[in-house]
Amino acid sequence: MAKKKFTKEQERAYWQGKREAYIAMSRRMLDEPGWEWRDPLAFYRDIFPEGFLQERWGDDGKRSEFDGKPNAIALKFGPKTRKQPVKGKKVDVPVIERFTITDDLEGVPALVKASIAENAPVYMAPVSWYGRNNKAANARFLHAFTVDLDGVTLAKLGSVLKQMRNGHDPANEKWVSMPQASYIVMSGRGLHLYYLLDRPVPLIPAVVPFLQQLKRRLTDVVWTDYTSEDGNEGRQYQGIYQGFRMPGTTTRLNGNGIDSKDTNKYEALAFMYAPDGVIGPQRVTLDYLVDYCGIRGKEIPGELYRVLETKGGRTPIAEAKAKWPEWYERRVVQGEEKGGYDTNRGAYESWLSRIEDEAVVHGRYFAVLALVAYAVKCNVPLEDLERDAYALVPALDKLSDDPGNRFTDYDVACALSAYGSNDLRFWKNEYMCRRAKIAPHENKRNGRKREQHVKVMNAVRDALDPGGDWRNKDGAPTKRDEIRAYAAEHPDASRSAIAKALGVSRTTVIKWLKSDHVTQPGGKAEGSTSIEEAVDKAIDDHLSLIIGKHGEAVIADREDYESQQSLADLLEEAGDWAFDKYWDRLAEKNGRSVCRVSIQSIVDDFARSQQPNTND
Repeated sequence: MAKKKFTKEQERAYWQGKREAYIAMSRRMLDEPGWEWRDPLAFYRDIFPEGFLQERWGDDGKRSEFDGKPNAIALKFGPKTRKQPVKGKKVDVPVIERFTITDDLEGVPALVKASIAENAPVYMAPVSWYGRNNKAANARFLHAFTVDLDGVTLAKLGSVLKQMRNGHDPANEKWVSMPQASYIVMSGRGLHLYYLLDRPVPLIPAVVPFLQQLKRRLTDVVWTDYTSEDGNEGRQYQGIYQGFRMPGTTTRLNGNGIDSKDTNKYEALAFMYAPDGVIGPQRVTLDYLVDYCGIRGKEIPGELYRVLETKGGRTPIAEAKAKWPEWYERRVVQGEEKGGYDTNRGAYESWLSRIEDEAVVHGRYFAVLALVAYAVKCNVPLEDLERDAYALVPALDKLSDDPGNRFTDYDVACALSAYGSNDLRFWKNEYMCRRAKIAPHENKRNGRKREQHVKVMNAVRDALDPGGDWRNKDGAPTKRDEIRAYAAEHPDASRSAIAKALGVSRTTVIKWLKSDHVTQPGGKAEGSTSIEEAVDKAIDDHLSLIIGKHGEAVIADREDYESQQSLADLLEEAGDWAFDKYWDRLAEKNGRSVCRVSIQSIVDDFARSQQPNTND
């Protein structure tokens, strides 16, 4: 184990200070106007409304019929233990027990009672699942976004509440406010902010990457220098499947284990935002959260929306069968496990050295977990991995001066338990760097300087093509002929349809469908259309489409969304003057200077596309 840096008296004083802060913040929440305490059963009933989850199984373990509904899953850590190897010795580690929560929520009070009696933490995610395992493949609906906010003091709690109040005034800028949380849960040493969704979001592959990115952006908004003593540098991100301490259950302030000497019980407390006696929690929409999480180009959809275009990187199984019959036979018919990516041991050694040089307090555990992933990718023996990982403990522990934030051999043992998982082969470097808070390395050109690298590559090129035929003496190829040929064959195709079919931007299509073109506003050749006129027509076409369909400028379906994306591409290429013209024209036609985007409608459209066709 790492050498202790604190005396027992210092540790006792530290935890006593945390308990006093917890009591002071709890009293503040109890006295805060517009907030009221809620018991655990009422809290989870707000997350999982009656009738949403599956019915409880009968005493005989059977039901009369399958209702097709999901269930919630809770995890209890301890007090049962099991033996786990740590540096060649067998040590006791908590056993994780899974509990299925059904529609009657009877499991909630039972788990709260057991947690307090056994001093065993219990966690549950605001997600409903199919089956008993809380793995991503079984996730069915996301019911709330939850942000874990650490480093909260009484003063920081006041800042959190003030920024939420600031958000109620539309005259305030977004940077001095944060979205109004439905619930605040006092988790012991921090806060859990719950944003209950007005409609559960189906966790289909097409939507999950967008939701993950949205939660990351939401964490950026909530966790700032003003709301956490850890500041922006200490910000930590969790995915949408992350479980959080159940209200009513024990916290770390109670000490460790069932035999903890502290007889007071410091429970996780849930407080609901209910201004003016409103019954029930305030729920939020996806659009409300997206509005807080950054939109590029005013209300024109930006990077956050473009994540939806990937559809999760998945191809429908019927289409995949036609495209890749050999893959379908091997993976689907024969059930072969997907492979993965192997690399040489240099990547493992490089990451190990980066941990030693660049690891930070709030990324320590994931840095070691990423080392496990590299060991799997590089086929490093478990013995070598254990030796290297345990050797990191003293240095990683020294990164923190907090008596309650130690890094021990047990943390390494937990990370090592993932060794052998094939899923680790698919972890990307960018993801591991982000979670470990270690900056990605730039391309080092195999260790060569730029001048030397260019000489080497030029020599290779000349050796492969000594005649110099690689030079394009006719200039760079254009899409002119391809675009004009496609337009001639499909005279009814719109510019957006042509752009989509050929994989080019709408601007490029406009450019080559003209007899001539200019790139500066105001310029115009004889017989041609200027970029100004192209922008005018694109804006008119787009606004006519959406206002004609909905009576106002709102993006409510995929056709609207694709039209606005095409318009955004054109406006970006034209410049700021084109954006100004768009907003002026919008105010002229719609009587307002905002174009609403219904991200919920786009998500619903993806969900409907996943449903089987019952007419076949």
